[in-house]
Amino acid sequence: MNGKQFKYISGAIIALALTIPSLTAVAMAQTTEKKPISVNRAVELALEKNKTLAAADQVKLGAEEGVKSSRADLFAKASLDAGYTGLRHQPIMKIDGRESASAHDNQYSWGVTLSQPLFTGYKLSSRVDLAKLNVVDADIQRRLLTIDLARDVKLACYNLLLTKKLLEVAQSEVDSLTSHRRRSLNMYKQELIPKNDLLRSEVALANSLQALEQAKADVDSARALLNTLMDEDVDFPVTVKDIIGIPEMNQSRVQLNAYALENRPDLHGIKNNIEQAALSEKLAKSGYYPDVNLVGRYEQASGELSSLENDYTNSENASISLEMTWTFFEWGKTSAQIREARHQKESYFNTLRARENQVRQDVKDALLTLGVAKKNIKTAQTSMDQAIENYRITNEQYFQQVVTSTIVIDAQSYLTQASSNYYRSLYGYMASLATLDWAIGKI
Repeated sequence: MNGKQFKYISGAIIALALTIPSLTAVAMAQTTEKKPISVNRAVELALEKNKTLAAADQVKLGAEEGVKSSRADLFAKASLDAGYTGLRHQPIMKIDGRESASAHDNQYSWGVTLSQPLFTGYKLSSRVDLAKLNVVDADIQRRLLTIDLARDVKLACYNLLLTKKLLEVAQSEVDSLTSHRRRSLNMYKQELIPKNDLLRSEVALANSLQALEQAKADVDSARALLNTLMDEDVDFPVTVKDIIGIPEMNQSRVQLNAYALENRPDLHGIKNNIEQAALSEKLAKSGYYPDVNLVGRYEQASGELSSLENDYTNSENASISLEMTWTFFEWGKTSAQIREARHQKESYFNTLRARENQVRQDVKDALLTLGVAKKNIKTAQTSMDQAIENYRITNEQYFQQVVTSTIVIDAQSYLTQASSNYYRSLYGYMASLATLDWAIGKI
């Protein structure tokens, strides 16, 4: 193999190595396009990968550690202390005018203390229960984020489907007006129509091309939003399976209200706040009671660091004691804390009643929007069918020179508008269903 052949083969290998990843990426993109995901799968992916939910998980884990920390206060604590004291003069004691040393001038000591709470007026147990409610609150907050995210993903999916349908409508309009402009040019060359008819077709086509570009941008924007919610790259070529049929809503408003009042996370959150306020009141009441602790201690004291001997007292000792601390006067601080917790609890009760009314209103609004959207589908379907037939008839009349180019362009405009309205009604109905799911606390 000569030098030129070697360079040629080496260059081919390098080019192939650089090309394979690009081809693989293209193939993956094409595979993704050919395999659209369902709306439910999009929700699942978002719930698995969304960073906001991941942050909520960390908050819950932190709250669980808080429970462990609070529970540890219920058990005995062991502490070690050590000290050194150097005195300028050796301590003495005087008895009948006679002086004698009473302690070393260098004093070394260390000790171990074990303290077990026996009674704290329910202070420690209340703190444990509050920490547990913090875990419940973290779980509720995650649930709130979950139903919000599920709704947003569903709406993003239906918006992507809608923009793609509107892009198809825009493309169809461009194709029709392109064909119409071509026919108008041929008829103008044959002097069958005036120039202004040709100009109208050209202006209409230009406007349609602009609308097509906007429709393409709308699709890209809708896809980017869905990718963001699923924590994907904004340019990831995700596609969504189109809906098959129109699902019906068979539950009554009474049933939906009952479900919502049972499952809405924000209601659970307020109820949890009421429990927290009640425990805060119990915790405040613990200020009326003394703290009782059982304390055990072992200690050693000597005059030299390297020796355990003490010439003046016990070199070691152990003790057990019962200690009580009772703060019985703080200028009304405890009673004020109790009243504060009670007022907070009453506030949460009122908030709960107001939020339950808001939940009922959310359900009613969602049902009204759903009903309007469902009726609009039938109306829009009829309008689109009529616009299709009108365009067909107008097109034939134009061939026969019965109508002008303006009438054809108007017929195409009516068809575009009617088709757009139909798809907006269809996917608006699905968006209303997603909003209703959110209103009753359903993923």
